[in-house]
Amino acid sequence: MQLGFVGVGVMGVPIVRHLVGAGHAVKAFDVSAAALDKAGAVGAGIARSVGDAAAGAQVVFVAVSNQEVLAEVLSQADGIFERAAPGAVVVDLGTTAPPRCRALAEQARAAGMHYVDAPLSGSAPWAEAGTLAVMVGAEPTAFDTVRPLLETFGGSIFHLGPPGSGQIAKLCHQLAFMGTLVGLSEAVVLGERCGIDGVQLMDVLGACVSPRHVLDFYKPKLAARPFGEGPTGLGIFYKDLKAVRELSQQDAGLTLPLGDALLGLFQQAMDAGYTNFDPFGLSELIEKGVIRR
Repeated sequence: MQLGFVGVGVMGVPIVRHLVGAGHAVKAFDVSAAALDKAGAVGAGIARSVGDAAAGAQVVFVAVSNQEVLAEVLSQADGIFERAAPGAVVVDLGTTAPPRCRALAEQARAAGMHYVDAPLSGSAPWAEAGTLAVMVGAEPTAFDTVRPLLETFGGSIFHLGPPGSGQIAKLCHQLAFMGTLVGLSEAVVLGERCGIDGVQLMDVLGACVSPRHVLDFYKPKLAARPFGEGPTGLGIFYKDLKAVRELSQQDAGLTLPLGDALLGLFQQAMDAGYTNFDPFGLSELIEKGVIRR
């Protein structure tokens, strides 16, 4: 298949290598000459412009820095919508706001093409290994076209709905990731301030439920909704969060922004009478507005 690829940075080069390795002809463009040299070294043809990369391509991958650049390379004169083959599929590998995805999908349809959002989870090692998680928003026909291509560099491919759906999942991922990262960061600071080595603490947490195995517990409970009282209720965690605040303030002399915020959220649940409610049912309390801020 004839493919175009616009934006061949740290993630783009190994993705291009996988596509070329699967027998596809890839023509790449990037504003960085060094990036283009790397793409050429893994077998891509070198394009002189965005339009040159897209010319005649059945699928064009775009991996650029932000949604403004994405819109520009799609719609500019001699851009992707102008130069790609009739009926081509444009695959956005970056992180783009879902409303912008839906607008770009409309523009693609007006140009006789298809738009797919396929944001990624993973970094360069995952890209090199071909084990990225790919979250896809696409109409079924477009997804059928690009799925074999995505499978060359993705270990897990999730088709989540129409254009914009992949980005919704990516933003949910970012929320969970950054919440976990802040929680781990506060845990390390608190542990080290109280005399526990941070690296050793990571080993401890890796052997416990938090955070690695939370998904293993959460998923089956989510599938079996609605939630109710659990063998371990929210009150236990509320008690522990109060102990965290006492330790951080009295022993460590620290303010933990996330820890304090979590205590406030659990306080709302206590005040509303959910002491014995299953902790994995917090999503239900958020949806009902029991926990608000």
